[in-house]
Amino acid sequence: MILVKRELHPEIQRAEDQKMHCAFCMYPTYVSNNGIAMLEIRNNYEMWRSEDNGANWRKVKQLQVEEKVSDQEYRKWNYGPLVHDPIRDILISFEYRISYRCPIALVTDYFKHCEFFINESTMNFYRLSNDGGLTWSRKRPFIQDGPEFNEKDYSERHNSKGGFIQFGEVPPYLTDKDEALILPFQGRSRVNSDTEGSIQAGRFFGEWDDAAKDYRWKAAGGYVPGGGCEQTIERLKDGRLLNILRIQGEIEPYYFDLRYRPISISDDDGKTWSKPVPLKWDDGEHVISPRSWSRLIRASSGKLYWIANILPDLDKLNENIIAQLERTGRADPRYPLVMAEVDEAALTLKRDTETVIIDREPGETEYVRFSNFFCYNDRKSGEIVLYLMKCYHEKQPDIENMPHPAWRYRIKVL
Repeated sequence: MILVKRELHPEIQRAEDQKMHCAFCMYPTYVSNNGIAMLEIRNNYEMWRSEDNGANWRKVKQLQVEEKVSDQEYRKWNYGPLVHDPIRDILISFEYRISYRCPIALVTDYFKHCEFFINESTMNFYRLSNDGGLTWSRKRPFIQDGPEFNEKDYSERHNSKGGFIQFGEVPPYLTDKDEALILPFQGRSRVNSDTEGSIQAGRFFGEWDDAAKDYRWKAAGGYVPGGGCEQTIERLKDGRLLNILRIQGEIEPYYFDLRYRPISISDDDGKTWSKPVPLKWDDGEHVISPRSWSRLIRASSGKLYWIANILPDLDKLNENIIAQLERTGRADPRYPLVMAEVDEAALTLKRDTETVIIDREPGETEYVRFSNFFCYNDRKSGEIVLYLMKCYHEKQPDIENMPHPAWRYRIKVL
């Protein structure tokens, strides 16, 4: 049995906080191996801290939003993920820089992003904390280890070599062999696009250099064939890694119907991955899901769950939903938000555990979205805690004045 309780988070939300993601909380993270102190990113550019397991919060840092380089270039800064390395008990904060040909205030939606984005302008940085996020190192550029890499050519496949990388898939994992941090990313590159697609899901391996007190980011390897992104990874009980991805755009190669969900397996700690196959229910039916974020998470009970926007079976889809899938490039509808247990032996979802977390209400706009959520295991209660803000597809009329409440879901698995 799965019990779901919803509460506002943050607890106080003003009317102006309801507009355009203003109250959204991201990347909730325990700051050390022990204790209940936490950090999260709010409103995209604020770092908040709790010392009591998320009961009370205070803002500890206002983060940089925009930087004017010239009249032709304006840099926007984005923050996250916050990643905790349990082997070394180190906290990592990632920062992502992107450039536009106009002031950031004019980049109001995805379409403006495409219009003003400066190609090959992205760069990733990170900071380290050894005291649970109280103090941080200087900002360090993310550069692959090797003399041929620098801030412009920071990876064997990315930036001036034809693409970019972006972090965000959380959490990472540690290899059994050498305790290197496995850092998943999604990127875009023309290299090997015939087998991996131009959108690519890969990973770096962070090996700790004790002399330098820093990570050496080894080769951008472990690509999943087929052009997926927004990967969510969990170690199975038999030691293998399970990866469930989002299908992204009209990018070849694909191996099955684009309404299905690709899953891939690695038996060498993420260095190589199997050709994706469709995720299915234990009754043999395919899982139908739009192009949206999902998450694998292991509950305190030891059971593994997948949380995602899951639609009815193909033969049960009505004409309105089919039309919406086609109209939005299979990115919607992003409701309901559902969780189900993973059968780790069969690599299927258990139909009798399917539980709706939230669904579209009668009369609510068809463009509503329950996606782009973040979750963690509560160290005190054992619950799965999920952060979610109601949002909308870009075509939603008057989107700036639509309600955007931010919620915290407490999910108890019995």
